[in-house]
Amino acid sequence: MNQKKIYSLLGFAARSKKLSFGKERIRGYLRSDRKKKLVVISKDASDRLKMDLKIRASENVVLIEDFTKKELGKLLGKSEISAVAIEDDSIIEGIIKSIKE
Repeated sequence: MNQKKIYSLLGFAARSKKLSFGKERIRGYLRSDRKKKLVVISKDASDRLKMDLKIRASENVVLIEDFTKKELGKLLGKSEISAVAIEDDSIIEGIIKSIKE
């Protein structure tokens, strides 16, 4: 997994406003009709949040458990973020490709 490239792609998604964060927004994202879905969950998120997102995610959702809350928060100009959903198919493809590297 190319962590630097994934972080860079997440930064690009944040600058282009192609990220969702917040429990209810991510739940809505997981229920949406999107073909490709990818959620990044921080390593230090609560076990309850991790389990909630994993239960709600269908087979076509890629879940990545990486980075810390502070690292994800830094991308969005917040102090800490526990999870983000990517809303751009080309960025999702780039991240999936980086995972396989």
